[in-house]
Amino acid sequence: MPHKIFEIDEILRVIIQYTRDISGATTLSLAFCCKSFGEPALSLLWDYKPLNQLTALFPSILTRAPTEEEWKRFRQYTSWIRVLLVDLTPRYATPEVFLLLHLITSSSQNEPTQQAIFPNLRDLKWYGEAYSLVDLPSFVSPILIHLRVDTKTDWGVECLEYAPLEHVINSTISPSNLQSLRLRIYPRHSPSPELPELVVLHLMSLPNLARWRAAQPAPTTLISSPLRPTPSFTQVKSLTLYTWALRSWVSFISILAAEESPAPRAPTFTFGNLTHFDVNPSRGQQCIVSCIFSLTNSDISLLADALPRLQWLNLGAPCSLNACQTTFRSLHTLSTKCPGLRHLCVHINMTTLVQDIKSILGDEPETWGTPADPSVGRRVRSLELQCIHRLPLKANVSVSDLEVVGKVFFAISVTIDEVAILGSSGKLWAEVSERVRALRAQNLDI
Repeated sequence: MPHKIFEIDEILRVIIQYTRDISGATTLSLAFCCKSFGEPALSLLWDYKPLNQLTALFPSILTRAPTEEEWKRFRQYTSWIRVLLVDLTPRYATPEVFLLLHLITSSSQNEPTQQAIFPNLRDLKWYGEAYSLVDLPSFVSPILIHLRVDTKTDWGVECLEYAPLEHVINSTISPSNLQSLRLRIYPRHSPSPELPELVVLHLMSLPNLARWRAAQPAPTTLISSPLRPTPSFTQVKSLTLYTWALRSWVSFISILAAEESPAPRAPTFTFGNLTHFDVNPSRGQQCIVSCIFSLTNSDISLLADALPRLQWLNLGAPCSLNACQTTFRSLHTLSTKCPGLRHLCVHINMTTLVQDIKSILGDEPETWGTPADPSVGRRVRSLELQCIHRLPLKANVSVSDLEVVGKVFFAISVTIDEVAILGSSGKLWAEVSERVRALRAQNLDI
């Protein structure tokens, strides 16, 4: 009999999920027409909710305190929520929302022994001013898997306002559950604030943290901390940074990886499983008057040595100023040392491109792409170079130079298929792309 009950429950779940995929109204109708469908259907419908929609459970919240029956119903519904959006920005922070926020926080503080108001919450997204973080602990469940916090604050008051966030990360969330942490702290005045040292040390030790998004300077002081776990950040696969202090992060990552890895390609060292590394992904091109890209060829080499498993590397869209310190050598280094890398966006100085190519691969183009070339046999798949049209080729570049660039890009398995034909550089890169495609076609025919 228990086996049959389990089968019936599974059938109900599949039917309800199917109706929700078609229409929420259909699922709701199903809940009302059959008692057996009621709670499973409502549970699916309440799987994700924004906080402002919960005010409907207290229709008279502006005029009186909730009744016991309303509060009981509220707790029943919130027990079904798996994903919650708390948006306290001006557009959504109505008086009703702030009153509900106060009710939830008061109940949590006055009845700490009761079950959490959101006991099954897996994913929490929090937006607002930094002072709103005082209410954050009342919403967090111990089984939280994903936490995203985006705040704005006045510089100089972080220590007080970030205390609740520190408490949540260090004490409330079960370390074995947290897999994704995104923290974006927007100061109204520079520089960006830092998380307390104990918070970062705690994050470094989380056994299942797979995604980390941070908007702060590199925690370089922790390199010499006696409390630093070894190894650390071992399961992080995606690291996103919102910072212009990129060199300090490269140094931080490379030093920890070098210290803790007797076997550089073992997956257990610091950031040993990192495959996606993104820097300022949503800010676009920022080099206007002068190039602000600070990395050098040596920095790129350190990064490639520390993160050999990279598949996606976005260090910022290149500019057209041709003033950065990274050259073709960086592209060759990444192609050679990160054989799984398939997406790359980076500044490259094209001023001496052909000379750089020949200084690395030699003066004989016929040897490029042969066993004598150190990059041969290393790549798992082609490396797609993004925003190629922004990399400035000289307008008077010769046909022979284009042939050299096309052949070497083919030799090191770099593709530039998606070229925006904008300006003279775009047209020249389109020609290079055609040459690479032609060489690929010839190679397939052999």
